[in-house]
Amino acid sequence: MDPVAHTLVGAALAQTGLRRTTPYAAGALLIGANLPDIDAVAQFWGGDVSLCVRRGWTHGVLAMALLPCALAGILLLAHRLRRPGQPPPAFGRLAALAYLATLTHPALDWLNNYGVRLLMPFDGAWFYGDTLFIVDPWMWLALGGAVFLGWPRTRPAVVLWIGAFAAATALFFLAVDGMRPAKLLWLAALAVLGWAKLRRTGAGEARSRLLAKAGLALAAAYIAFMLAASRYARSAVAQDLAGQGIRSEGLMVGPVPVMPFRKEVVASTPEGYRYGEFRFFGRPRLRLAERFLPRPDHSPVVRQALHSPEIRGFMNWARFPFAEIENRGRRYDVYIMDARFARRRESGFGSTRVSIPAP
Repeated sequence: MDPVAHTLVGAALAQTGLRRTTPYAAGALLIGANLPDIDAVAQFWGGDVSLCVRRGWTHGVLAMALLPCALAGILLLAHRLRRPGQPPPAFGRLAALAYLATLTHPALDWLNNYGVRLLMPFDGAWFYGDTLFIVDPWMWLALGGAVFLGWPRTRPAVVLWIGAFAAATALFFLAVDGMRPAKLLWLAALAVLGWAKLRRTGAGEARSRLLAKAGLALAAAYIAFMLAASRYARSAVAQDLAGQGIRSEGLMVGPVPVMPFRKEVVASTPEGYRYGEFRFFGRPRLRLAERFLPRPDHSPVVRQALHSPEIRGFMNWARFPFAEIENRGRRYDVYIMDARFARRRESGFGSTRVSIPAP
């Protein structure tokens, strides 16, 4: 999931009353919920290095065992530096909170179709939940709404929340084309949240805890619903493919932005990749594009491109890779794409290019 969702999970956990269990509890929960994403520093070394590193070591079983303890130790060290001579908080409580928050991170990341390597460093296999889109505004609404309603209504807080909701709304409206009913629902939900906040001048501790628990429960129920819908859609797509005489060797029935009742389909067949869309209430339910995406062929040019060191991270990450060649005279440009995210040359994310000298 995106950093906003991870942060809101940590904030909601803190607001349930866990922040009062020990000093620095809120820090352990907020930082822990985002801690595995320390691998984002790999972006400074380039996109391919980032793909090679992201959602690997820091998201795997070894990191889940070590990172929370390291976080608790850092918080204790910060206490000693800031308040020398004062009794430190109990390491065990801080570590327990750090474990709770940190473990939510790979669990949420698994829900996407981007993938996560849960067994690193012992096994580099990718795991895909194909359940939630990486950026899910309904998760923001469930968790952010609960935290917002339980937050004290001070002037800085009001400014902060107005800015956050405005930025989320702008991203929602600018990044997602069409989907007018979903956008109207989003605006209506924000209006209800604003009205509910104005009705009360403050948020008592008991009410704040109840709201946080309700937000977490709502998010959990949404995830459970989406997980069940994903499993049903996958079974239905497999059945429809078989009915059309299409033999699938690998299948993704993944989420699309905003719309829970639509799924993106990529099927790996002996002839190539078929892609399309599944709609729960559409007829026909499964709509496949006429175009095939060819698997990487075994020509010397493509084989050389696929083994190029400059795209090692991309090839390790790609789930449905395919290639297209463009003859430039003295060289070949080989475009390598992952059918999850790119289906045409130079489409940005999910696509890369390798130049091979002509023989």
